[in-house]
Amino acid sequence: MNIKERHSRILAMLHASEMVEIGELCRSLDVSRETVRKDLYELERDGRLTKVRGGAVLTSTNVESAYDLRKAKHAAAKKAIAQVAATLIQPGDTVFLDYGTTTFMLAEELLAAEGITVVTNAIPIVNKLLPNTSITLMIPGGIVRANENSLYGPLTSRNMENLFMNVGFFGCGGIDARAGVTNHNIFETAISSRAIGQCQRVVLLADHTKFGVVAVNKTAELGQIDLLITDHAAPADTVSTLSGMGVAVQLAEKY
Repeated sequence: MNIKERHSRILAMLHASEMVEIGELCRSLDVSRETVRKDLYELERDGRLTKVRGGAVLTSTNVESAYDLRKAKHAAAKKAIAQVAATLIQPGDTVFLDYGTTTFMLAEELLAAEGITVVTNAIPIVNKLLPNTSITLMIPGGIVRANENSLYGPLTSRNMENLFMNVGFFGCGGIDARAGVTNHNIFETAISSRAIGQCQRVVLLADHTKFGVVAVNKTAELGQIDLLITDHAAPADTVSTLSGMGVAVQLAEKY
């Protein structure tokens, strides 16, 4: 694989997950860490990405288009999942909404909700729900991850320790019978894992493209998930396997 091909592969992986780690690139490209570092420096010099400790993220100029692109992918399936998820929320509930595009669509379903409290580390969700003064918004604070507009870090984690939610809704990068629930960004995954421990009920929102996918960072064991909501295009054999392992699965109506 020549340098041009490597650069194209790196950018494709980055646009898919918005963050890549050096170890992951080494395995995918079958090259040394030194070669990957040189590739990242060259791509950063060209303004294609931003190098961070241990890997790289999208540059801020790519943030809006990348996020909007992810929202547009499989939008009908995500909306159907969000509509089912919204029925689980009752007046008086304190709800956690994880970062991600399916949870963002759930926030859209809550625009007319009344008498609930929403805890979230996702700034797009905060902005979406701000007009509804019947919702109490709680933001745990932290460092802003520019290319996802989410909050992470020790401040976020410490504040989450003191918050308890009736139900939490979480996205994922992948769900697999062996690996469990995984996601791409190590910092946001850490906050998701912390929030899961603070929720009385944990609901995973995953469209059919997430099945059989294993991202680099572990979010949760399958046993920590109380309910998985997916769409009718989810592979039946995998759904059956997960159900056999004790995971409650609910399918959104066809769309």
